[in-house]
Amino acid sequence: MSLEELGITRRRLDEMLIASLRFQMQQREELISKFERLRKQCEEYISGPAFAVYYWDTGLQGLDTEACFPVTHAVETTEIKSRMLEGGEALTMLHHGSHENLRESYRKIYGRVVEHGLNAENTSREIYLEFNPDSPEENVTEIQVFFVNWEERLCENLKTVLGEDAREEVGRGAGDITLESSRDERVNWVKGAMGRLDELANEEQRFEILSRCAHIFSPKRIERLKAVYQRNGDIDEVLEAMHEDPDWYEGPVREGAIIYVTKVPRNPEGYEAATNEAEKRMHYCHCAIIHRNLDDIPPTFCYCGAGWYRQIWEGILDKPVRVEILKSLTRGDDTCQFAIHLPS
Repeated sequence: MSLEELGITRRRLDEMLIASLRFQMQQREELISKFERLRKQCEEYISGPAFAVYYWDTGLQGLDTEACFPVTHAVETTEIKSRMLEGGEALTMLHHGSHENLRESYRKIYGRVVEHGLNAENTSREIYLEFNPDSPEENVTEIQVFFVNWEERLCENLKTVLGEDAREEVGRGAGDITLESSRDERVNWVKGAMGRLDELANEEQRFEILSRCAHIFSPKRIERLKAVYQRNGDIDEVLEAMHEDPDWYEGPVREGAIIYVTKVPRNPEGYEAATNEAEKRMHYCHCAIIHRNLDDIPPTFCYCGAGWYRQIWEGILDKPVRVEILKSLTRGDDTCQFAIHLPS
């Protein structure tokens, strides 16, 4: 089905000034009191409907939630903060009725994301266009799910590292890949682009380009690990903190100035239940674009995955790091393993 038939719209959202309260939500009803407190202190500056931002990747108790109003003037109190909320590309859908049924609309959007090989960001928003707790059937809520425009991100990095001519050559046909493109069409374009990149760029350039295409790692998580490091400048303390959260950090091991990490399966249950190697590989791979189409993908592509670790360690150390691919499914290995070379 097309986006229009599903009731989904693609929108590029601009940044906006907001006043907000950030908290760990246990029950949705908590939003009402947060919005009331915001409204009392921001009323003369409010310029649009209330909305919530959900952060799905911070790993804190409850759901990391930001109750917000767009405002014309910054408001700062002991609990209310103002900032520019970043924009981005999102798939949006209007949900009519009770918030108890929001899951159905989310399922449609995320189903589209998975079906077409897109990468969803780890935040979403709900805009409460009509919010009536006493008559929930009258509610109108706009769901906004942010996604990574991977082809556009690649082209931007190509231009930065290799120049406009290389961007046009390697990125040839990127404009033909849309949200309506099938997974196979997206994968075939990636194969061609990686082949052209291999002909034009050296290893260092390929790493620089593709590692900056990676899925965005949670800034809040990086801030917490950076605070651990800044206490004593001890890498091993950071690793201990990572070992307390193995689902996100995958049990890294340090040997001298190198940290080794082996990815765990994306879908552990599917991986264990797989009846053949192709199924195991599919459930192991973390990449939304290629995990169902791993055959003949140039290994260069996995520098994108290396960027996941580059973000983490450069964020912690405030210094450049080099990430080496030791094993990957695209090389024929049965695991993906990376070596993070720490700066001296």
